[in-house]
Amino acid sequence: MSAVDVFGLLVPVTYLVMLGIETLFPARAFPAVPYWRLKGLAFLIVQGLLAALTPLLIPEPWLVQHRLINLESLGVIGGAMLGYAVVSLISYAWHRSAHSFPLMWRLFHQIHHSPQRVDMSGAALFHPLETLVFLTISTVTTTLVLGLDPVAAALTGYIAAFYGYFQHMNIRTPQWLGYLIQRPEAHCIHHQRDVHAYNYGDLPIWDMLLGTFRNPASFEGEAGFDRPASDRLAAMLGFVDVNAEAAGPNSLGRGADQRA
Repeated sequence: MSAVDVFGLLVPVTYLVMLGIETLFPARAFPAVPYWRLKGLAFLIVQGLLAALTPLLIPEPWLVQHRLINLESLGVIGGAMLGYAVVSLISYAWHRSAHSFPLMWRLFHQIHHSPQRVDMSGAALFHPLETLVFLTISTVTTTLVLGLDPVAAALTGYIAAFYGYFQHMNIRTPQWLGYLIQRPEAHCIHHQRDVHAYNYGDLPIWDMLLGTFRNPASFEGEAGFDRPASDRLAAMLGFVDVNAEAAGPNSLGRGADQRA
């Protein structure tokens, strides 16, 4: 088994370990959702299948042959550090755009914000199309644009998955940590009912520089959409704006005060 394969396998293992930790040490009492963990595992499996298919859709040999820069000399650690910094900035731009343009919100991102919980099961709840976008961003950036060592590219993908999972964990974390990485309490603000804004980056530096940083000591509010919108999983998979009836078209999940 290659190092690249090891990092790929570490992603679901990390998910399950974090799921176990938040089960033992839950921080916030969110509403119960039927079959919630089963839904999370189902979406995790879909993500794994899409990750396995990505090399077939975007062959690595072609990317290497046409790479714009060759930074393999940075090695694994240096390459992964640069790769993740660049990927996280591009992901910030994508994420903020998905909260700014109603079409992107409806097609890609609303499903992730629909649950009335912020936890590990919700961390896996992404529309398959957005999962493909994330995989494409990581693959193209690390291999085609930067020309990183293959192991560095794989480590970049693992770091992105780790931080994405961590910020959704239903655990308590110290406030100072929020200046280094996005912590769960800060990400709860991002998922807060009728807000669905702020803290778009996995690395807080991008939010600090671009005016979207929030780092509360704790979070006691509500998350997700009001029912029945939060339960319309099939409709969201079919690109229906589930908040349109209650909040009007193009609400982006936000309350009237947040849209003003």
